[in-house]
Amino acid sequence: AYVLTELAFWAVAFPVASTALYQSTGHWPDVINDTTDRTTVLGFIFAGANIARLLVPLRLGAALALAPWVDANIISKVGGDGDEKKDSANENA
Repeated sequence: AYVLTELAFWAVAFPVASTALYQSTGHWPDVINDTTDRTTVLGFIFAGANIARLLVPLRLGAALALAPWVDANIISKVGGDGDEKKDSANENA
């Protein structure tokens, strides 16, 4: 669940940083060819990450709230539950 909240944060961080660069300079960043744009976008992301540190308790709370959903919809379908090992150990005892 925490991985999902982190992925959501970073999925939002890059577009927001790119939009901030566009708003301040008037052009979209060229992060592949222009090192200045790449550095500027990374700077915006770094600044945003520092501001987001204030929201760490909220992000952790969201991860804890998502844990049952992740368990029911992802972990149980992938098979990473581990109940099978417990059941087989109990049968052998």
